[in-house]
Amino acid sequence: MAKPLLNAGLKIHRLQNQRRIAYSLIERSRTLLKPGTPFTREIHELFKAQGKFGSKDRRLYRELIYTYLRYQPWLEGSYAQQDAFMDKLICLAAPTSEIQTLYPTLKDRKPLEIPVDHRYLALDREIDDLPQLVPDWFASHTERAIGPKSLLQLVTRPPLWLRIQKDPREDLLQRLRAGASPEQADQIAKHPLVPDCLHAPADFPLANHPCYVEGYVEIQDISSQILLHLLKDAPKGHWLDACAGAGGKTLQLANLLKPYGKVDAYDKRTAALRELQSRAKRSGLANIGVLDQRPTAGAYDGVLVDAPCSGSGTWRRHPYLMRQTSEESVFDYAKTQLAILKSYAPLVKDGGVLVYSTCSLSRHENQAVQEQFLAAYKDFCHQPLSPRFGYEDKGRGITVYPEDHNGDGLYVATFRKQS
Repeated sequence: MAKPLLNAGLKIHRLQNQRRIAYSLIERSRTLLKPGTPFTREIHELFKAQGKFGSKDRRLYRELIYTYLRYQPWLEGSYAQQDAFMDKLICLAAPTSEIQTLYPTLKDRKPLEIPVDHRYLALDREIDDLPQLVPDWFASHTERAIGPKSLLQLVTRPPLWLRIQKDPREDLLQRLRAGASPEQADQIAKHPLVPDCLHAPADFPLANHPCYVEGYVEIQDISSQILLHLLKDAPKGHWLDACAGAGGKTLQLANLLKPYGKVDAYDKRTAALRELQSRAKRSGLANIGVLDQRPTAGAYDGVLVDAPCSGSGTWRRHPYLMRQTSEESVFDYAKTQLAILKSYAPLVKDGGVLVYSTCSLSRHENQAVQEQFLAAYKDFCHQPLSPRFGYEDKGRGITVYPEDHNGDGLYVATFRKQS
């Protein structure tokens, strides 16, 4: 008769052990916030070193670490009191299935009934306190005033955005929903405005889903998908993705260039290129060329420079960047971005376009770089972007903010090379 009580005791012991592990992992993550530290790689290695972590364990601990990073300025005062600190952290975290398993360990045995985008109320904070969570220099860098709606987005975990990579020849939504819980299935839907864009909940387990493994969908943030749709003219001919990374925009660009156009892709990070090659193979696209060396000559119809940046537009997905980025590093990135633009401008053919983008919200990396480039290269002129999705290019490019489409933030501007 005592067996159920024994099982319950073992379960609570296991959950309390998870709390202790989470606390130790957060303690380690606090040492990884120096500028330039490869946070995600270090966390991956830290998880790997545990040896016994399954996918659910990784999701649980990652959610807790990232929640801590989002709310770090408000949590530091209670960090030394481990139990109180972990109670606050669990209440602040998005209520994923993994997080919910820890609710029985809370002092009151249940979390506060607070909407996901108002978790700050769990700390008795007000909406006017939200500026305390972001670097104090940030508000002076943005073209648009950063109000409560913007800040709520920046400290809230984003959904999972997908792009239809190839025609499934069947009901793709039905297939995706079949691998989801009822709560997740309700959130899987096509976007009403952005072509081929799908919304899914942040905790949807996509990695081993047949739709992903077979290349029917790719993970790509909605703002990233919007970027190429903002170009005044549809891409055609021969393009270069100069800072391709893992290839999200490369794959989308290759799709848009079919059936006669092609895209070359290059990135100085070899690991990113290997992932791009894997994704290109999975997609079945035959019009992607992955370059193992930086091109120094050519005459491309279009060159996309999605430049390395401070990443403030991705803080909600990568909150460690919010803690690592200094104002000085923003200005350093701006110098690098201008140098990259200048280095690739000669590869654009007469009449071709140079597309400049960042995932930063700082005007110093965006509009200021655009202005400096145009001042230095008189054979290029600003080409206005398409007035889609409610945006208007008034000669300074377009900034997409996280609250616009519940995605990342980014900037894009295009330049036409005059004949």
